[in-house]
Amino acid sequence: MQNKHFKLSIKLLGLLFFVFIVKSYSKEELTPTAQNVQDHIKYLASDELEGRFPGTKGIEEAKNYILNIFKKYGLKPINGVYTQKLDVTVGYELGKNNDVYFNLIIPKPGVPIDKVRPVRKSWEISKDWLPASLSENGEIEAPMVFAGYGITSKDLHYDDYEGIDVKKKIVVVLTNHPDEGKEKSDFIPYSSYRYKATNARDHGAIGIIFVKVQGDSANVFEPLDKDRGERNTGIIAIQVNRNKIAEYFPKNSLYPTELEINKTKKPHSFNLPNAQIHIKVDLEDKKVTTENIYGVLEGSDPTLKNEYVIVGAHYDHLGWGGPTSLYRGKKPMIHNGADDNASGVAVMMELSRLLSQNPPKRSVLFVAFTAEELGLLGSNYFVNHPPIDLKQVSAMVNLDMVGRLRNNELIAIGVGSSNVFGTIIDESDSTGEALNISKSDNPIAASDNTSFYLKSIPSIFFFTGVHSDYHRPTDDWDKINYPGCEKIDDFLVKFVNKIANFPEKLPFIKVAGADKDAKMSSGGGYGSKVWFGIIPNFENEPKGFKISGTSPGSPAEKAGLKENDIIIKIDDKEIKNIHDFMYALQEHKAGDVLAVKFLRGNETKTTDVKLSVKP
Repeated sequence: MQNKHFKLSIKLLGLLFFVFIVKSYSKEELTPTAQNVQDHIKYLASDELEGRFPGTKGIEEAKNYILNIFKKYGLKPINGVYTQKLDVTVGYELGKNNDVYFNLIIPKPGVPIDKVRPVRKSWEISKDWLPASLSENGEIEAPMVFAGYGITSKDLHYDDYEGIDVKKKIVVVLTNHPDEGKEKSDFIPYSSYRYKATNARDHGAIGIIFVKVQGDSANVFEPLDKDRGERNTGIIAIQVNRNKIAEYFPKNSLYPTELEINKTKKPHSFNLPNAQIHIKVDLEDKKVTTENIYGVLEGSDPTLKNEYVIVGAHYDHLGWGGPTSLYRGKKPMIHNGADDNASGVAVMMELSRLLSQNPPKRSVLFVAFTAEELGLLGSNYFVNHPPIDLKQVSAMVNLDMVGRLRNNELIAIGVGSSNVFGTIIDESDSTGEALNISKSDNPIAASDNTSFYLKSIPSIFFFTGVHSDYHRPTDDWDKINYPGCEKIDDFLVKFVNKIANFPEKLPFIKVAGADKDAKMSSGGGYGSKVWFGIIPNFENEPKGFKISGTSPGSPAEKAGLKENDIIIKIDDKEIKNIHDFMYALQEHKAGDVLAVKFLRGNETKTTDVKLSVKP
């Protein structure tokens, strides 16, 4: 027995020694560049930094780390500083004046219903109800109407508002849709809180009450998170405890009605009798201060060093989740964001080291942007409060999610924003082990290059593609392809050098159809099948939906819409934000003509936009 244990121990020791040797060998196999990138990502994507959400200790520590690397590699400040502070809204907080109570009519035998004195019944905030983050602030009181899932769709021949009058009333709607549980359903474009609130408002409701469908989380409230569309919905909105609101349904009919709608796929809406609800919502912006970080590698040419190539990557991520997380587990988890976007920051920092060994003619400005995940807030602030003259910028190179190189495939987005990008890419990738670089002319993307393109700066965005860990807690450092990051850095050294040494500033081209594949732009998502042709502006504009411009040759351009116009109405639908705009297009087809009302400065104008097929 002892001999057997001895032999087993020897085998285990041998196995451990083998594992140690393999690990040591693997580490030795990483070149200095790959090792540097790994060290950067392991720290930035560590649990210690808790997902680098703006306003947290984690992003502050990430900032200090990046700043120290910039200084280590000799990058210089601008006007004596390396950072640019900005305030961003990361969510909402409860104000002092939130209240919900009912004026309840309890029928009494022999007493006419209109003679019964209402009984006041109050609800406790955070236990019985909570404002929805998309709600306007305000105070309302009205009767309630159950409006099923709050969906209206001509294409699906389904309308929860058919046959009921909700004007000046408060609708109670279920979350999700009648095909709940199915991964694919035609109802999905109509399932968001945003859509339901907009549809209720468009039908004349003054308030909306969200009730979760039957299930384990039926009485769990959604957090008061901020989304890219801001509030500005034109309606008071709250979420309620399912058990509490069920008390106001006649004969406890909430769940049976939900089951019936799901089974028949037919609406079943009705008035909720004998009660008026009083709602007062008071939400305050939860603001934090966060910072962009930058450093300059001074150019070697006495004249051209006054011009710049900007290389940027966002260093923020989702923290513990938030509205854009794709994680659906019940236990909160840190979203480390190794690929998104510790990888881009790490490759950028290593690029600064490599270029500093032999600086190009133009200066290279390296920027780590904050608050990209909240809507490109950091880069948008940078271009509107630039520490340098943007007229002196030759090009912007954005690195976002470059850590998962597969089959040597690198994606270049925005090649069409300058007529020399394509040639420079090919020349930069002509030596060594070539990357397989696919090129897209479209410069509009949900990343920081967009902010620069909208300022007429040639802008290109490199990434290695979306994967199953995107915006999930599983995006960790051990899934990064470090030799692949080195290949990208080797390519970028050549690419940035060629731009920075180019005889003149790169020519800028406004790309036709730039919005056609863009996330959160016209014709993309929301079930829309048509092309309108605007480029959205993500600034919060209380008057309506502000646009950053139009795509060349688009219906919007032909109709005369221009940068900074604010769309306030399409046909009979009020437009307060990008969501309203997209919902207004949702069921239209190519050839339809829309009457568009908009503000240009202090003047109200109208135009007709004839929709076309997506290019």
